[in-house]
Amino acid sequence: MAKMNTNGNAYTIIYASVMVIIVAFLLAFVASALKPTQDANVALDTKKQILSALNIRDLDNAAAEAKYNEVITSGELDSPTLTANVDGEEKLIVAVKGAGLWGPLWGWISINKDGETVYGTFFNHESETAGLGARIKEQWFQDLFKGKKIYQDGQVALGVYKQGKAPATLSADSYVDAVTGATLTSNGVNDMIQKCLSDNQSAIEAFKN
Repeated sequence: MAKMNTNGNAYTIIYASVMVIIVAFLLAFVASALKPTQDANVALDTKKQILSALNIRDLDNAAAEAKYNEVITSGELDSPTLTANVDGEEKLIVAVKGAGLWGPLWGWISINKDGETVYGTFFNHESETAGLGARIKEQWFQDLFKGKKIYQDGQVALGVYKQGKAPATLSADSYVDAVTGATLTSNGVNDMIQKCLSDNQSAIEAFKN
């Protein structure tokens, strides 16, 4: 049998093709093997974010998993709403999703049993500008929403406005000031809050009643 010319084009093409197939197989195998761990990590991170919206923060992984199972009384991680019991008080958690300057925004808003006031919030982003829009995920910004009113005249009023630019008819206890220098990201937070709370208004009313 004639030996293949290892310096020829045919050998190079065959060798490269075999290597590509082997590497692709190994990558697929590794990805498949790691997927359960990756999915578990994503789920745990989501649980921590939901807990943050309930003002339960800074837990290690084991404590967060246990606390989530303790306080969440209904709903799945991908549900538009969940319910919780925190220190004997019922809370409704509404998932919010929207768009910022550079990519998706998301988070959760927890609501007191009165169906009218915010208990806590958590917001996150994919690619907002560091030091500007990215600050929406910082606790100081999220804490601004505590106790804010959700409705005014029967409509969702809770929002985010550039300082001094809120509608004159809007009560001061229904909005927070935008992040300085991050107008478009703040507008995105405002829009997702108002849309998602409006979309879930019937669920909020049912929870209240």
